[in-house]
Amino acid sequence: MAAVDATFEFLQWQKSYEEQKPYEIFASLPSFSENSKAKIPRSNLVFEPRTVPVHDVRGREADFSLDAHGFAFLRHVTATADLKDRTAVHEQYVPEMERFLQSHLAAEGGGRDVQTVCFDLRLRESIHPDEFYKKTVNLDDGFDPLLPATHPHIDQSVQGAIRRVKRHMGDKADELLKGRVRVINIWRPLAPVRSWPLALCDAQTLDPEDLVTCDIVRRRYVGETYFGRYNPGQKWYYRSDMAREDVILVKVYDSDTSVLARRCLHASFPTPLDNGLPSAIRESLELRVLVFGPS
Repeated sequence: MAAVDATFEFLQWQKSYEEQKPYEIFASLPSFSENSKAKIPRSNLVFEPRTVPVHDVRGREADFSLDAHGFAFLRHVTATADLKDRTAVHEQYVPEMERFLQSHLAAEGGGRDVQTVCFDLRLRESIHPDEFYKKTVNLDDGFDPLLPATHPHIDQSVQGAIRRVKRHMGDKADELLKGRVRVINIWRPLAPVRSWPLALCDAQTLDPEDLVTCDIVRRRYVGETYFGRYNPGQKWYYRSDMAREDVILVKVYDSDTSVLARRCLHASFPTPLDNGLPSAIRESLELRVLVFGPS
C-alpha cells in the first residue's frame, strides 16, 4: 500500500493543562480587548507539526469498516445537483444521505431500525489562509466555508456527544440515550480532490492517552471535543483522487463498548502536486448525524 508523508498539527501537551482545561472560544468577549486589564486568551491550545506516513487505500477500500476501523470509503451518486444550494441540501441531500447511511448500517449489521438526525453540516474550502482570515466567518452557518482542519481531532468527546443528544433531541434524549447512540459524519468532496485529502487514523492504533478533551465555547453552546497527540504507533489512511461520487463515513462516537472502533481521529493534509497537476482548491461538504438504535 503506497504512502505519502503528511504533516499534521498535533496537540502538544502543556503542564498548564493539569490545572486549566484546554479550551477555544469562538465568541467576542470584552476581555479580548487589548485595553482589558483581565485579558483572557481566546485559546490555550498549543500545537506542534509532525510528519507521518499516510497510506493510500485505493483498491482496498472494502478492507475498512466503521466498527473495525472507525471509517468507511464508499461510492454514492447523489441526486442533488448543487451542494452549495442551501434549500437543495436541506430538502434533498440531507434526507438522501440519511437514507444512504441507514442502508449502509443495515447492510453491515449495525441495525435495521435506526433513527438518524442530521444536526449540523459544514462546507470547507482550501483557499489561501491570508484570504480566509480577512473574512468574518459565521460559525452558526454551515454554508459559510471553513478551511480544511489540519489538527487531528474528533468532533465530539463522550460528554460532547451526550450534550449533543440532549441539545437536539429535547424530551426524547433520556430515552434515546438508553440505546445505542452513534455520531457519524458523512464527508463528500464537491469536485475531484487534488490537494487537502481527508486522512483517518485506524481506531485500533489509537491509544486513549493520545486524546485530550477540549472545551469549544460559543456564545450559545459549550461543546467538548478531542484533539490528538502525536503517537508513532498510529496508522493513518486516505484515498487518493477522490471524486464527487466518493463518500467517507467517519465515526465520531459510539456508545457500544463491544465494537473495536468507537471513534476516529482525522484531519486533512496538503499535497502540493497530485499526478503532475498543480494544487487546486478542495471543496467538501460534511453532514453530522446522530444515529439511534436499540442497545
